[in-house]
Amino acid sequence: MPSISASSEVDPGKRRKIATTSSTVALGNSRKHASRIFAPFRALGYVTNTIPFSVSTLGQTFIITTVVGNSFQVYDAGSLHLLFVSSPQTSSPITAVSTHFHYVYALWGTNIGVYRRGKLEYSVDTKSPLTLSRLLVFGDYVCAASDETIYVYRFSSPDKSSPPEYYTSIDLPPGIGEIIDIIHPHTYLNKIVVATSSYIILLNVRTGKLVFQSVPFESLLTAVDVAPVLDTIGLAFEDGRIQAFNLRHARVLFEISCRQQVSSISFRTDGTAHLAAGTVDGDIYFYDLNRERRVHIMREVHSNAQGGVSCVSFLNGQPVFVTSGGDNFLKEYVFDPELSTSTIPVTSPPRHLRSRGGHSQPSTNLFFTEESGHFLLSSSMDRSLWIFSLRKDAQSHELSQREKNTPGTGRKAGLTSGLREKFPEITAMAHEANKDGDWENIITAHKGLPYARTWDAHRGAVGRWQLKTSDKSVVRSVAISFCGNFGLIGSAHGTVDVYNLQSGVRRKRFRTHSRAVTGVAIDGLNKTVISCSLDGQLQFHDFKTTTLKNTLHLPAPAISLLLHRSTDLLAVALENKQILVVDILTMRVVRELKGHSQAITAFDFSADGRWVVSASKDSTIRTWDLPTGSCIDAVRMESVVSALRLSGNGEWLATAHEDGVGINLWTNRTMFKPVAFRQISNAELALLEMPTISGEGADGVLEGAFGEEADDEQDNLEDSGVYLSPEQLSSQLVTLSLMPRNRFVTLVNLDVIKQRNKPKEAPKVPEQAPFFLTLTSAKHETEKKDEKVKLKLKSGTVKMTDFRRKLIEGYATADFAEFIEHIKRLSPSATDLEFRSLNIEDIDHFTYFIKAMTSRLEERKDYELVQAWMSMFLKIHGDVLSDNCDDTELSEALSKWQEVEQKEKKRLDDLVGYCTGVVSFLRLE
Repeated sequence: MPSISASSEVDPGKRRKIATTSSTVALGNSRKHASRIFAPFRALGYVTNTIPFSVSTLGQTFIITTVVGNSFQVYDAGSLHLLFVSSPQTSSPITAVSTHFHYVYALWGTNIGVYRRGKLEYSVDTKSPLTLSRLLVFGDYVCAASDETIYVYRFSSPDKSSPPEYYTSIDLPPGIGEIIDIIHPHTYLNKIVVATSSYIILLNVRTGKLVFQSVPFESLLTAVDVAPVLDTIGLAFEDGRIQAFNLRHARVLFEISCRQQVSSISFRTDGTAHLAAGTVDGDIYFYDLNRERRVHIMREVHSNAQGGVSCVSFLNGQPVFVTSGGDNFLKEYVFDPELSTSTIPVTSPPRHLRSRGGHSQPSTNLFFTEESGHFLLSSSMDRSLWIFSLRKDAQSHELSQREKNTPGTGRKAGLTSGLREKFPEITAMAHEANKDGDWENIITAHKGLPYARTWDAHRGAVGRWQLKTSDKSVVRSVAISFCGNFGLIGSAHGTVDVYNLQSGVRRKRFRTHSRAVTGVAIDGLNKTVISCSLDGQLQFHDFKTTTLKNTLHLPAPAISLLLHRSTDLLAVALENKQILVVDILTMRVVRELKGHSQAITAFDFSADGRWVVSASKDSTIRTWDLPTGSCIDAVRMESVVSALRLSGNGEWLATAHEDGVGINLWTNRTMFKPVAFRQISNAELALLEMPTISGEGADGVLEGAFGEEADDEQDNLEDSGVYLSPEQLSSQLVTLSLMPRNRFVTLVNLDVIKQRNKPKEAPKVPEQAPFFLTLTSAKHETEKKDEKVKLKLKSGTVKMTDFRRKLIEGYATADFAEFIEHIKRLSPSATDLEFRSLNIEDIDHFTYFIKAMTSRLEERKDYELVQAWMSMFLKIHGDVLSDNCDDTELSEALSKWQEVEQKEKKRLDDLVGYCTGVVSFLRLE
C-alpha cells in the first residue's frame, strides 16, 4: 500500500521561521557548509526545461507552472512575473506537473507531491517499481503513470485539503509501447485516454476496466491533445502527420502534415478553429481546421539544438498561446483579430507578447555592472549576452543583437518571428561602469572574428563600432580603460590596438609579442599598458609613447590576466596551473599561488584586493590570502566552474558551471561575522552543496551568511581554525594576569588614594532645613540598623562571605583556583574590605590565605596580582602576624612563601636581564 506523509501545518510559520519539517528531511535537503567564506544563497537564470509546463486558471488569472530540475516555478501568465518557487527541493528531478486551482501536483521518482503556494502540503509514495512519468488531475482523481501501471488516487474532501487516498492501480496491456501522455476527454465521466507510442487506450478509472484500444499506428505517436469538439482528440506522429481522431467511432476525421516531427499540439478554444503544432526543429505550424490548410509558420521559436518546442498550449478562451523549450525560454504570443473580407477571413501572423528566459548553455564570462551587485552581465556558449537582476527576475533581459544601418538585418523569408542569426560565441569580454549612458561601455571578442564588438549596457543593445585588429587576425583579448574612453584589443598575432570608444577610431598600436595576446589591461591613470601572451612574456608599455618599459619572462605561457586597479596588483594565470601576482609599480612578482592540479578556468580579486579567488578544471574553488600567500579556503564543486566574479561591495560571489545554464550566487560570510583562517591542505577539501533555485538553506542573506550554528561552540571554533590560547603557554614561563595595570597599582597604594580623597572637613548640616524635610525618620532608621548589627555580633550569626567560604573550600580541596578567580572579580575597595574583615580569632584563615598565594606563585600565574595582594595583606595584618609568630602552621606558611617568592624573583630577574642584554647587543649591531 502506498504511504502518505504530510508536512507540518503550523499557522505561525507564516510569521516566523520554523524548524525543518519531516518532509524536508525526507527529501534530503539538509545543508552543510564546507566553506568558511562562501555560503550558498540561490541560483538564478533558470526558467524551464524540456518537461511540459502546466496551465491553469485562478479566477480571471492564468497560472503557468514550469519545471526546473528538482523544483518548479509558478508564473502569472498576464505578466510572466514569478509568483512562487517550490520548496523543499525534491530528491530527484521532477518528471511531470499538473496545476489545479491553488494546488500544484508534481511527480518525482515514485512520489506524488501536492503543493500550495509553492510549499509542500503532503506527498504520496506509490511504491512503484518504475519511475512515474505522466500525471493527470481531473475531478476527484489523481492519475500517475509509469510505463506499465496507472496509479489512481481519489480525494475524500471536495476542497482537496486532505491527502488523496489510494483508489486502485491499473496494469496496462504488454507491448503497447512507451506512454506519451494521459488526457481526460470532455464529458467522459471517470474515463481517461492513455496515449502510447503505438496505441490509444480508453480506461475507466472507477471500475479499472479497459473500454477501448485502437489498432496499432503506422508511425510512432509523439503528442496528443483534447479537441474542443466532443469525442475528438488530436494525434501527432513522428512523420509529421496530425490527425483528428473520433473516439466514439474509432476513425480519423481528417489528416494534415507539416513534414517535421511534431513534439506538441494544442487547439485554440476562443471560437477560431486553429491548431498549433510545435516541432523538434523549433518551428510552430498553425492550421485552419475548417479549411484544413496551413495559415502560418513561426520558425526558430526555440532552439533546435535543445530539442525544439517541448510544449505549446493555447490559453483557454484566449487568442494567446504559450510555448516552452529546452533552451530555457518561456514565450507568449497573441493573435490579433481577423481581417474579414467578403469571401475569406485573413488571419494576421501571431506577434510576440512577452517572454521570460535565460541562457540555454553554460556561461563563459561574468561581470557585475555596478558596485552594489544589482545586475550581473553574462555571456554564454549559446551566443547570447544577458543582464541578470539579483533582486527581481523580471528585470533580467537579453541584450539586442540588431545592428543599426547595416544591410541584411531585416526579416528572412518565411521567418514570422523576426529572429536572426546571432553573433558567434563570445570568447572574451570587458566592462567598465564609467561613461554608462554616454557611449558604449562593453567590448566582446567573438569566436573566429577579426574584430571586437561594442555594446551599450544602458540601452541594452549592440553598439555602433566594430574594432578591427590591425594585423587582421582573430581577437583574443579585450579591455577598457578605467575612464571608459579607450578600448584595447589583443590579437592572435601578438598586436594590441587601442581605440577611442566615443568615435570608434584607432589611436595607438603595440606590437611586441610573437604569439597570441591572451590578456591585456591598462592601469587606472592610463600610464601603463600590460599584456601577456602565449610566448611566456608579460610586457609593460608606456601608454603615451607606446615604448616598451619592461618585460617579465614567465615560467609558462600565460592564458589570462586581471588587474586590480586600486592596489596596482596584477594576477596572471599560467598554463602550469599556477597564478602569479605582480606589482605593476615595481614590475616584480610578489606572490606565486600554487595548488590547483588542473588548468585554471577563472579567477578574480576581492574588492579590497586582499584575496584572489580561483577556479580550476579539478572542480575546486580556492581562496588565496595575498598578504600571507596561503590558501585559506578550498572547496570541491559538483562540476567544473567556467566563470566566476566577485561583486564590488564584496557581498556576492557568482559562479557559472559547465553542466548548468544558470548562475549560482554565494554570500560572503566574512561580511557578517569574523572568520579566522589558516592554511588549507588538499586532504581537507569537502564537497560544497550548490545553491537551489528557491534559496533553501539560505532563506535570506544573513541566514545564508551565518549558516548553521554548531551545538558546541568550542568544536565550531576548532573546526574553523581559530587558535585557542591556553591559560599558560609553559610552566617554565612567568604568566601575568590579564587584569589592567591600574588594578594592582591601586591595590598597593590604596591607603594613599584614600588619604588623598578624604574630605578636608566634615559635611555641615544646613542651618535652616526646609520645612518638608525632617531628620527624625532617618535617624530612627540608622539607630535600628545599628541595633540589628549589634544583635548579630552578640549572637554570632554574622553571615560568612564568599571570600571566606571559597578560601576554606580551597584549603580543604587543596585547589585555590576558584578563590583566586573570586578575588580577581573584586574591586580594589572590596578587596581591602575583605582583607580587613579577617578576624584575629580565626587565625587559621590567615594561614589559608598565605598558602593560597604561595600555591599561585608556584604555578607561576598572575605574578603581579599575587605580589599586590600579598603586599596589601602584610600591610594590613603585619602586626597580627608578628604577634602570632609562635603559631607553628602560620610560621611554616610564611617561611614557605618567603622561599618561593625569593626563588621566583631571582628567576624573573635573570630572564629579564638576559633579554635586556640580547636586545642591547642587537641594537649595537
